[in-house]
Amino acid sequence: MYMTSIDKTEEKATPSGVTVRWLLTEEAGAPLFEMRYFEIGKGRSTSGRPHPFEHEVYVVRGKGTIEGDGQTIAIQPGDAILILPGERHKFINTTDDPLGIICLIPKGKENELK
Repeated sequence: MYMTSIDKTEEKATPSGVTVRWLLTEEAGAPLFEMRYFEIGKGRSTSGRPHPFEHEVYVVRGKGTIEGDGQTIAIQPGDAILILPGERHKFINTTDDPLGIICLIPKGKENELK
């Protein structure tokens, strides 16, 4: 068993200017998926680029929207989102408060962000 917390993980900036903390990783022994926490500040968004692998996202704080494939959907804490491989997706903070999301991806797929 392995346990960590947001406070114990290093905060890093992504190329789009949001922050990410890698919570459960391949290096910690995760066999299939890695878990990350993203925090999107006021006026910020993720890149919107598609990836060749699925994402599973859970909104933990704040409010915003997700844009992709010609649609915009409002999101808030408690929402769970499945993003399929190749699907464009852009998380946008629409408030003054941070938008926090947990994101799971297959292990090793975004090692360049670690």
